Amino acid sequence: MSDKLQKTIARFQQRIDNKDFYEAHQTLRTITNRYVKSKQYTNAIDLLYQGLTILAKNKEYASAGDLIVYLISVYEESATPCTKETKNKIIELISLLPDTDPALGDLSKRALQWSIDYAEVKLIFGDSSLHHVFGVKLLNAAASQPSEEDKHKFFSVAELHLVLGTYESLPVYIDFLYKWFETLGGDPGIYLSRAVVNYAYLKNVKFVHTAVNLFLARYLGAEKEKVEELEEEGQKLFFFESSKLLNFLQLLAATLDKSNAGDKFMKLYGNYKPLISQLGLVNPVDYLGRFYFNLNLGNTSGGGNMLANMMGSFFK
Repeated sequence: MSDKLQKTIARFQQRIDNKDFYEAHQTLRTITNRYVKSKQYTNAIDLLYQGLTILAKNKEYASAGDLIVYLISVYEESATPCTKETKNKIIELISLLPDTDPALGDLSKRALQWSIDYAEVKLIFGDSSLHHVFGVKLLNAAASQPSEEDKHKFFSVAELHLVLGTYESLPVYIDFLYKWFETLGGDPGIYLSRAVVNYAYLKNVKFVHTAVNLFLARYLGAEKEKVEELEEEGQKLFFFESSKLLNFLQLLAATLDKSNAGDKFMKLYGNYKPLISQLGLVNPVDYLGRFYFNLNLGNTSGGGNMLANMMGSFFK
């Protein structure tokens, strides 16, 4: 960082120390504008990053949120690629905001769109690390909501981010699903099915298995019922009297592992169709049959691509 930039940051810090937050915000924006107009993008980015960190640590979250959007705009104008260094700046700044900050929704759209447009390699859904940080924050916000309706609104957005996130997102997602089951009760398979179907849509069978294993480890540790334990082709399966859906999800995960298992899928589908029909899971399971095994199931012409549907109106 140049001496001139260091002096600017020092003056900015002094205004913050004097509680002149509005003036500090405007000064930061004005000086950054000058750097941008003269195409000194590195200085503009460094100034915004340092100033934003100071604002956020002083709980000036509204100003910080506004300037994070400006930082992303500078990234876009300067065609700054989404690298580990550039995205980590955004992740660090987002992490300083409260989990319930109202700007998070818009920030996620802007940051992810930048990560798609300026990715070093093609990213269909945006950078997974960005999805992770937004997913965790919105999930925390969901947990703090007073009503189930509000909790579900936050969770539905957080869930999408976590599914598109990193390996670190998976246990966070499963932990929330299991705690949701503990709170509301009912069939535990209903909660696990969300993770299984979502990861299966992404053809991420490894995450499907991990989700099943994490959820069942919690369930087996807490429940006292007897279970039948079997091993099929090296995979350990548990069969429950209390939840036939848990049995189906384990068998589905094992079937998706195999490239030429259309007949096996159809047998599984036939055995469990009354159950999945009752629970409203026929359409997603039909799609998985088409997606993995080219089976003629469900609405093959109007169902669309579930991968694209997952993002739906995300960037609107």
